[in-house]
Amino acid sequence: MRTKHESKRKDKGVLIVFFEGTANTLDPLTTQIGIFAAACQATNVTAGAGSVQVSEGPWKMAFDGCGVTHGTLGALFAAGLDEQCNSVVGVVKAIMKQHPIKVVAVGLSRGGIACMKLALKLSKFSNTEVSLSMLMFDPVAGNAVWTGFPYTASLSQNLQCCKNLERVLAIYPFEPLPDIAMHAPSLVKYPPETNVEEDVSLGCHQGALFMTSPRPTVSHTIASNLSFRRIVDYLESEGIELIFPDGIYQPTREHCLEICRNEVKKDAPKSIRITHDKTGMNRKIVRQCNEEQKHEWLNKQHRQLYIAMNSGNAKEYDLKDEDNIPYRLTFEDGFVRCM
Repeated sequence: MRTKHESKRKDKGVLIVFFEGTANTLDPLTTQIGIFAAACQATNVTAGAGSVQVSEGPWKMAFDGCGVTHGTLGALFAAGLDEQCNSVVGVVKAIMKQHPIKVVAVGLSRGGIACMKLALKLSKFSNTEVSLSMLMFDPVAGNAVWTGFPYTASLSQNLQCCKNLERVLAIYPFEPLPDIAMHAPSLVKYPPETNVEEDVSLGCHQGALFMTSPRPTVSHTIASNLSFRRIVDYLESEGIELIFPDGIYQPTREHCLEICRNEVKKDAPKSIRITHDKTGMNRKIVRQCNEEQKHEWLNKQHRQLYIAMNSGNAKEYDLKDEDNIPYRLTFEDGFVRCM
């Protein structure tokens, strides 16, 4: 029997959108964004609204990074993201002529910023016309840590007006880059009614979205295996069919649970990653030291995997139960500012 939520979703056309990181191409592959875009079983309408045919969908769009499509201006100032999002809106309007639509957006780095921009552009529609779910992997605007210059997407990180934003999964690798790299991630203000999950993961920026391996021996492959499983679970929970070609290792839940069990026990000093926190809480991303407290869980994904493996139903997992659970990888509040 379908739940009320599933029945409602089936009545809508589905458009899946993939935004790559700044300097990344989809073909040849740079990160897992390209793998998932290719694996997604949907009609490709990246060419724009004119490519939308009368059908029940699903449809998909996928974009190279803005530094690829718009050169230096894209690399420095994220030029091109608005153009990509406007193309998505055009396709949404074309599909709306047939029926309401659910948009599922996945973005890495500046592609995560594109998800924010898209949410704002789609907020002008009612939630009966258009609904949005999005996964942002380490959304980075590319602004200086202390000054915020060049203020890229500074008006795109408050999404409180996006009443049709149903769900957000935002994933933040814990390893910091030097301040000069201008890769502090963005923490966003969301509508109170949006189902938001923010989690800290292993790895360093897009290094946590490289190729997977059945026998990971280096840190970026270990992190990439966990990321792959997380994105698969998210997309499948949204009803999206994925078919991967031979040669792509698909980490199982068992495999990823074992990774989490090993990683949570490792001795390592506390690390801190500075963020651009638009909520006013001035949060930092941290890996806690095991000497101060022995942690049972690496992060939220670790606990979700455990519950899914032991209950047989990941959907029974309720994030509200875990607000006060200590994780090895987590957020740490700083000086609270008014925003």
